[in-house]
Amino acid sequence: MPNQPNRAALHAKSENGIHSRSHWSKSALVLGLLGCCVPVLGGGQNSINAPPHPNTILLPAANNLPDANGIMLMNQNQINRKSFDAANALRQKQIDEDTAKLLILAKDFNEQVDKLGNRPLTARLAREAEVIELLAHDVHLKMTLTVGGG
Repeated sequence: MPNQPNRAALHAKSENGIHSRSHWSKSALVLGLLGCCVPVLGGGQNSINAPPHPNTILLPAANNLPDANGIMLMNQNQINRKSFDAANALRQKQIDEDTAKLLILAKDFNEQVDKLGNRPLTARLAREAEVIELLAHDVHLKMTLTVGGG
């Protein structure tokens, strides 16, 4: 086989500058390693321009600006929220006022009952006890209710 070069000639450096086979295989190994490391070191695509991860689902509605109907709906929700906040503030004010009245009536009732001692309650005091009970029930009911739109 005259076309195949001598093995000794392949491993030795020739005089015209051609490197041996082992030198080329080392160079190929270095270039291969460098090619693997460049993407890891950040030499690959920029992360801003990189395509999303294959398991990532981008919903088109997530990035859309609202249309006229969406803007109107957002404005209506904001108006409703302000209205609900105002109604809740009014309810809280009524609870505070009723609680103050309840406290005054209860203190007055206790003083009158203490004055009676062991005698039975009068009709007026019984009626006052019923009013205190109704007012306390109303305050309790107002405390459990909230005005809100969700």
